[in-house]
Amino acid sequence: MTERYHHGDLRDALLAAATDMLAETGPRGLSLREAARRAGVSTGAPYRHFKDKDALLTALATRGFLALDAALRAVDTAAADATPLERLRRLGVAYVEFAIAQPALFRLMFGEFGPATDASEELAQAVRASGAHLPAAVEAVRREGLLGDFETEDVTLLAWSVVHGVASLYLDGHLHAFERDGESSGVGVAERVTRVLVAAVSSAAH
Repeated sequence: MTERYHHGDLRDALLAAATDMLAETGPRGLSLREAARRAGVSTGAPYRHFKDKDALLTALATRGFLALDAALRAVDTAAADATPLERLRRLGVAYVEFAIAQPALFRLMFGEFGPATDASEELAQAVRASGAHLPAAVEAVRREGLLGDFETEDVTLLAWSVVHGVASLYLDGHLHAFERDGESSGVGVAERVTRVLVAAVSSAAH
């Protein structure tokens, strides 16, 4: 096969091919050989960047957490003038939106076939970055005196459990019964559930 890629371009091409495969077959069906075939390079070419399939999965998961971080940072920027509770709510909705937009990647990031979060330093950093938004939002709520006697860590876990649960239930096809007229995705459910979440959080101060 013609080796038509520069060094960095080849890695990106292989990851793009692997992303498509992930959506089609899940992590079990991923292989370096097939990624090479789709990228139009020799079967040995992927090993310049990925020593094995696990390394490829780790790179995909890293991209996923970086993309999630970018999505949540965009919300932080857009909600700069919003109340802390509204910022928390918007972050929750954005989390669900990301899962719906990237279902296969989301499952890899958090599923049983995903790499350990310490599989590489780059992945660990991406996980920490994407996971910093909810705690920061909850801490801002605490500074407003709206958490009562509850700890930031506990409320963060509650908020994450709610939005991750909504995302996972939607991806597994269990939310249809909860969708109302005019709602065509889990985002509508997420909008409603996050309103309940912030109402419950704000009531803790009373």
